[in-house]
Amino acid sequence: MKYFFLTTILFFSSSCEPNYIFKGLENKEYVFINLKKYGLDSIPKEIGKLKKVKELEILMESTDGWTIYPPLSAIDKWIDEPPFRSIPSELLYLNGLEKLTLHGLNIQRLPEGLDKLENLKYLDLSMNKLTISKEIPKLKKIKKLKYLQLFGNRINKLEIEEWRKDSPNIKIEYDWE
Repeated sequence: MKYFFLTTILFFSSSCEPNYIFKGLENKEYVFINLKKYGLDSIPKEIGKLKKVKELEILMESTDGWTIYPPLSAIDKWIDEPPFRSIPSELLYLNGLEKLTLHGLNIQRLPEGLDKLENLKYLDLSMNKLTISKEIPKLKKIKKLKYLQLFGNRINKLEIEEWRKDSPNIKIEYDWE
């Protein structure tokens, strides 16, 4: 009887796929994730399982549909205050990704290896806590990048304008002009 019970448990545990939070999204090409609606406070490592995604939007919005950001005059102070979050390296496994939006996630640093996202053309990093001058070398390595949105981060306008001159094929938006 013990043998039968043990065999049954092993059979069912090996035949059942583990359940993870984004299971229903793994075959989608467009994925929108509001972390608050999933009860999350950061991007989980399971994001790397969305292998077929081409467009990925990850936001941290309140569940009532309203998110309040500080005025632009207070953005520098806001950037320096916790919470700070990071992007899991598993996101870099999504090499079919063409469009990525990481909006309002309190990201302080971009991961090394962004150039692994070899098909990425559109990147929106708005309303995070990035100091863009520290991130430019990582961003410049993304070979197919055509559009970059950086509103609501710490920006050195001279560095961005210099990058614009050096890379006229990339549209860089950072200020409500």
